Amino acid sequence: MNSQEKKLSCLETTGLAVGFTIGSGIITQTGIGIAMTGRSIVLAFLVSALLFLISFRPVFIMSTLLPRTSAAFSYSSELIHEDVGKFYAYIYFLGRMTIAIFGISFAQYLASLVPDLNHPTGLKLTALSVLTLFYIINLFGVKAAARFQNVLCVILIAGILCFVLCGLGKVNFREFFSGESLFTGGPGGFYSAVSLLYFAVGGSYIITDFAPKIRNASKIMVKVITGVTLCVCLLYMLMGIVASGVMPVSEVAGKPLTAAASVVLGSGGLYAFFIIGACLGALITTLNSSFIWYSNSLIEACEKGCFPRSWAKTNRFGAPYILMTIFYCFGAVPTVAGIDLTILSKMAVGLTILGTCIPMAGILRLPKKYPELWRTSRYAGKYPEWRLKLMVIITYLVLSTQVISLFASNPAWSNIIIIVYTAIVIAGIAAGRLYQRKSADYKSGFPNHKSTKEGNHYESKNTSKTSW
Repeated sequence: MNSQEKKLSCLETTGLAVGFTIGSGIITQTGIGIAMTGRSIVLAFLVSALLFLISFRPVFIMSTLLPRTSAAFSYSSELIHEDVGKFYAYIYFLGRMTIAIFGISFAQYLASLVPDLNHPTGLKLTALSVLTLFYIINLFGVKAAARFQNVLCVILIAGILCFVLCGLGKVNFREFFSGESLFTGGPGGFYSAVSLLYFAVGGSYIITDFAPKIRNASKIMVKVITGVTLCVCLLYMLMGIVASGVMPVSEVAGKPLTAAASVVLGSGGLYAFFIIGACLGALITTLNSSFIWYSNSLIEACEKGCFPRSWAKTNRFGAPYILMTIFYCFGAVPTVAGIDLTILSKMAVGLTILGTCIPMAGILRLPKKYPELWRTSRYAGKYPEWRLKLMVIITYLVLSTQVISLFASNPAWSNIIIIVYTAIVIAGIAAGRLYQRKSADYKSGFPNHKSTKEGNHYESKNTSKTSW
């Protein structure tokens, strides 16, 4: 098998992108979004998708020209500064607590079909079991995970279409667009919903971390990301109409999709198919793809010394098993501790958006760092320097307002944890840089080199006594 055959095909790449996008966001956050803004959740999905495609343009361009396994980390350290890369790696690392959301949500939805599991012990055991299953699957490498993902995506989309097609006929559209049920949280609530749903519609960007493993990545990657984002957004909007339109907003706000599904599909076979195919399917496709994404995103950071280099070791299937084990623990600990899902979701999404801000400025350095690569690319004529700067400014405006919007509605203690962690990271990086400078100054000042005095070269007397 040649190297091209080992790479992901366009179909497998699309499957991964769909799996990254259709996942815990639509399942766990739709009800939360309805609580924030009512039936205008439909518009929130659309605005989120458009903002995602606009604000992530710098990463899309960089990934086609500089394919990297750990894309965001590489662009932060290679194009901006190595300390910026470290900062990204540590922020990203804490944000991977998102993996706990998938297992917990899976257990909650399964309990709606199997009531005997609907108690604390049953929910925790179920969540740990599904985490363990997909941890094991991903130990067999990205190709195995991608193929399994394609099968899951077919079932997933079928379950969602079942909910949408059966539910649209039960929505009273005249009442749906009445003023009372739209923008129930005002402009602030609407933008909070947009921020919360940002990665629910924009998960496809994650394939940039797999660019070296994708066949013809420079040609197909941006097309796959754009196509998947827009198609999934349309599907989400239809789901949002059904989820918020078949019942009064007050009865579905903050609730899982099972509430609306029971009205749309009853309690028979279609309801079970929706729970299994759509709800559970969405969660496990994201869980499946998260193990390989989280791990691949930090391989370069480990090799550069941000984390122990041993963490990047791979097994015979090419899977970074130590990193995967660490992220398995990230999912298991909050599950056992019983951390609130809404707070965990906001903290994780907020940290993720904060992390994605970091590498975006790298696009400004790319033409100078790789002038020939930029000059011969299709972007050189389209993006003069002023347009690159404008693109980065827009990106930071979008991402920063979303971080602020999400953190503003969090409990004070959760924001304090994030602020303290960020401060510790910055202080640690600064201390490390200061130590390196002092160490270098000390070594350079030690008399183990040749000196010149009155035109004569001589060896310092202390040179023979000390070895460095």
